[in-house]
Amino acid sequence: MRALLQSMLRAQLRRPGRSVGGLLLVAVAFWGVERWGSDLIPTAWKLALNSRECRVEKISDGDTMNVRCGTELVKVRLYCIDAPELSQKPWGTRSREHLQSITPLTVRLLKIDQDRYGRTVGEIYTADAERRLLNLAQVEQGQAAVYPQYCDSERYFSAERVARADKQGIWSRRGAHQKPWAYRQQSRH
Repeated sequence: MRALLQSMLRAQLRRPGRSVGGLLLVAVAFWGVERWGSDLIPTAWKLALNSRECRVEKISDGDTMNVRCGTELVKVRLYCIDAPELSQKPWGTRSREHLQSITPLTVRLLKIDQDRYGRTVGEIYTADAERRLLNLAQVEQGQAAVYPQYCDSERYFSAERVARADKQGIWSRRGAHQKPWAYRQQSRH
């Protein structure tokens, strides 16, 4: 989408008699996509253009899974979320079990980035007509927290606020399981 907007802006700049309004519209669109990213683009468009159908091989924990896309095995870290570590009993196990229970055998992977460990950071959608976003479902059910350092999508923060208010999952009791990133940092020291 970003490339499309950039090419539109270049085309407007080269066009004789270009209008300020046209340039302004393209610039605002470009800024909007930069600011709010994928939340502005309809899911069906994103999935049609950029996703791959994959078979789930293994769910390691509440925010990591291995999928096979064609012949390629891909380790996926779910975008925007951080689930309790398995050592954070019983929260880590509950989070993994919840992800296992909502994940069908076939999913759609929308790659967002690659992390420093070489994992694909992405959104995982069900492959059916409903196109349920499993990353978001983990947050909605209180099985993962939003990872604020790596998330700029308001829909995740909104879902977390609702889960906290309803005392769902990890929000039912206070503790280190609510901020897995802090738990990991503390465990390393």
